[in-house]
Amino acid sequence: MDWLQKYNYIKILCIVTLLIITYIYITDDEMAYEQITIQQGDTLWTLAERYKGNLTTEQWIHKVKKENDIQGEHIVAGGTLTIPIPQDAIYIAINEENEIQSVKVARQDDYKK
Repeated sequence: MDWLQKYNYIKILCIVTLLIITYIYITDDEMAYEQITIQQGDTLWTLAERYKGNLTTEQWIHKVKKENDIQGEHIVAGGTLTIPIPQDAIYIAINEENEIQSVKVARQDDYKK
């Protein structure tokens, strides 16, 4: 331990490395974001059912409200929303309005034990 006291830069390097690893771990978000156009009849709840993935409806709505700085519960048709989409979602369908629908498809490694 005498060498650790002698070489202070090693302590500083270890602390900085630990801080960087902690920051990456805390800020690691497994969500990607995309913009959609709000259609007539869309609500935060109907959009959540379509796009929420593994999130609960409440979690998804909270993320959307935070990302878009929405205070209330209302959204306006024709506007755009930035919504969270799971990063491992695979886009396999496009609806009649040419909007991409994300669908999470099971991967083979999901079933390995």
